[in-house]
Amino acid sequence: MVMHTIPVVASRLFVDGAWRTPAERLGVLHDPNTGLERVEQLGATPHDVEDALRAADRLHASQTLDRMPAASRAAVLESWADALDLRAEDIAVQDAISNGNPITTTRVLASFLGDRVRSAARQATQIGDGLVLPADGRTVRLLNRALGPTLVLAPWNAPTFVAVSKLSTTIGSGSPVILKPSEWTPGGAQIAFELLQAALDQHGFPAATAQLVHGAAAVGSALAGDARVRAISFTGGLAAGRAVARAAAETLAVVQLELGSNNPAIVLADADVERTAEMLVAGVTRLNGQWCEAPGKVLVPPALHDPLVDALSARAGELQIDHSFEAGTQLGPLAYRAHRDRLEAQLAAYAEAGATVRRVGMAPDLDGWFFRPALVTGLGAADAPDELFGPALTIHAVESVDEAVQAANLPGGGLDGFVFGEDEEAALEVGARIRAGEVRVNGTYMADLADGSEQTFWGTAGVGGHDPAHGVAFSQGRRVVGVDAANLPI
Repeated sequence: MVMHTIPVVASRLFVDGAWRTPAERLGVLHDPNTGLERVEQLGATPHDVEDALRAADRLHASQTLDRMPAASRAAVLESWADALDLRAEDIAVQDAISNGNPITTTRVLASFLGDRVRSAARQATQIGDGLVLPADGRTVRLLNRALGPTLVLAPWNAPTFVAVSKLSTTIGSGSPVILKPSEWTPGGAQIAFELLQAALDQHGFPAATAQLVHGAAAVGSALAGDARVRAISFTGGLAAGRAVARAAAETLAVVQLELGSNNPAIVLADADVERTAEMLVAGVTRLNGQWCEAPGKVLVPPALHDPLVDALSARAGELQIDHSFEAGTQLGPLAYRAHRDRLEAQLAAYAEAGATVRRVGMAPDLDGWFFRPALVTGLGAADAPDELFGPALTIHAVESVDEAVQAANLPGGGLDGFVFGEDEEAALEVGARIRAGEVRVNGTYMADLADGSEQTFWGTAGVGGHDPAHGVAFSQGRRVVGVDAANLPI
């Protein structure tokens, strides 16, 4: 095996226009491939958090950003996008060493960053600063204005992609923004933020337009619970999402929450078993299985159950499980040891409850957080309600399409669904019955199904969705200002 030397990106805070060295020691970050210590895990102090909140609130109160038009914000985003294109490889390397995703995957995600930001720039321009309403000769303006400081809490599974996506739409809205990346994966977001700050400086934006605060749950809680934060965009697990929602309920901040989901995959009687197995394995191993929109519970007719399990086992057994920087790696390690241990414990609990747990594939001779793919059978769908968030599927025999749909819509889902069948129209009809924001037929890819795709987070999968209203417009409010008229009816 080739030895891989990965540069360390120092975590720095950017608060009230100045770079700071984080002083709170949280622990040590490890290489998920080898288990070796890699870099000290650092975070902000309560003093840093208060300074960031005060600076964001002061900037919003000054209305300086309100006077900077959407075209100016779009220009910042265009400059940032160009810079991200040039540093895509550096970001891909940091993400791969932080969470174990294969470098081939992180390179693809990093290559999309610039275009993601350009899309936000177009959205900001299209929404604009407002418009004049027809009012019988009187002047009535409908203005788009930032609600106030926005908090972005980014996850560890696609750390830089999500952070950049949320930052770009928030900058496009004209809101001051505070980013807290995941404490497990700070490197790529650090690079991306430094590039953003350079673009803001280049275009003459105020120093507190964007701020960067590292830290663990205590920092996130302090930020989310502060009344000066008026909008919160969070991607992460259900427990943390509920904590954010409780904090926001106290301050009445608006929230966008993308949480976990045990996503159902319905296999119809006419499905191609081999093709279905290929797609399910591909889906459940994207981002090493740490993808909130991956298939989770497979609902299959009894006649196809055993053939599908065998096909899944064969397909997953062919995967190259290896170091995230090795050429040809299809499945790398999980992001950190506690997550690997939690997933192993979950499988052990299923086995104790009477399930058969089949492990496939060969892990490399490394001391990292590797997890061999798992297929769980022998449980009812209601007995396996939780998202596993790893390369693992539960497979359940169902007697009819109606039973499959009922099982698909049990609590715990809501982000995505999947349907497999040769009759595409019949599969689409079944997909329309699944209560989820996006349902894919005969595939498990990550990219949007089409231009203009929109999806709502259903049930406990979250609040809000992926659509224009939860992009640039999420951090904005509407303000109507106009000349009153004596001839109005009341």
